[in-house]
Amino acid sequence: MQNFISKAPANTMLLGEHSVVYGHPALACALDQWISIEWQAREDDSIVIISDLAQYSANLHDLGCHPKLQFICLAFARFQNALLEKGFGWDLRVNSEFSSTIGLGSSAAVLAATLFGLNHITGNKLSKYELWDIGKEIIVEIQGRGSATDLAASLFGGVVYFQPPCDNKPLKIESLSVNMDILLIYSGYKTPTGEVLARVAEEWQDRPNALHKLYQSMGDITQNARNALIENNLPIFYRSFDQYQNLLEQLGVSDITLDFLVSQLRACPLVWASKISGSGLGDCVLAIGEVYSKHRPNHYLKPLLENCSDPEAISNYLQVQLPISPVGSHIVTQTTNTES
Repeated sequence: MQNFISKAPANTMLLGEHSVVYGHPALACALDQWISIEWQAREDDSIVIISDLAQYSANLHDLGCHPKLQFICLAFARFQNALLEKGFGWDLRVNSEFSSTIGLGSSAAVLAATLFGLNHITGNKLSKYELWDIGKEIIVEIQGRGSATDLAASLFGGVVYFQPPCDNKPLKIESLSVNMDILLIYSGYKTPTGEVLARVAEEWQDRPNALHKLYQSMGDITQNARNALIENNLPIFYRSFDQYQNLLEQLGVSDITLDFLVSQLRACPLVWASKISGSGLGDCVLAIGEVYSKHRPNHYLKPLLENCSDPEAISNYLQVQLPISPVGSHIVTQTTNTES
């Protein structure tokens, strides 16, 4: 009987919030925290899923779905015929190194790990682009909309330049290897993305041309940031975050708490850039900064909040600092057990 583990990294958006929904590019990254799914083949045709969110079992012929496991269930539905041809079921145990509370893209990471595992066991040999296509359909089916930028980051790894397919622009997913740390600070509350988008639409309904220009400016900043990364022009790359934050403030999605957190982070000497991460009106802000101290061994990870002028001001907010993972979704072990 077969058993293996599929893994996918956490992710976060760097640049491109809001504008990516309207066809402009985005930058996201994979982070070094992981969703792992342990797969164990069964002698019958049952699917058994065990996770911290829920437990669920079904038959391959009638998969059904648990409301808290929709991403896994719908991924299985897309591979159902190929799984039936194999003739046996699977036990899945989902393990996460991170909480879904802070903005680390847990849903996209679970979906990426599931798709990668299903691609492996069915022998379909689909590319990561093809897996992204399947995942995008699932995200839209569950959420009603979504660019699936986060899914691209978890599948491909590194810093991902993502151009959604629109008009005459084809889909482009480009993974760049970048060595830096990301600090995320959770504001303590969230406004659902759909609600944020609805508020923006209402606020700007009498100014469609101005909104179009704002999104275009966001897209231009993201494109310039991608070019700066490729050219290793980091000052321009970091400046892009300040520029994008200014536009998010104009858009009306940076509230008083987010403004406060961004200003506190910008005052820290090891933080090179800071902005909202996500759709805004809550959730997280991110900071980018120095990975290693020049005066300490390379294995010593230096906190980005070290030497801040007022560290107590944000000490009560949930924080996580992680390096960017150059590795995306992958299979980490595979063994075959032969029953006597």
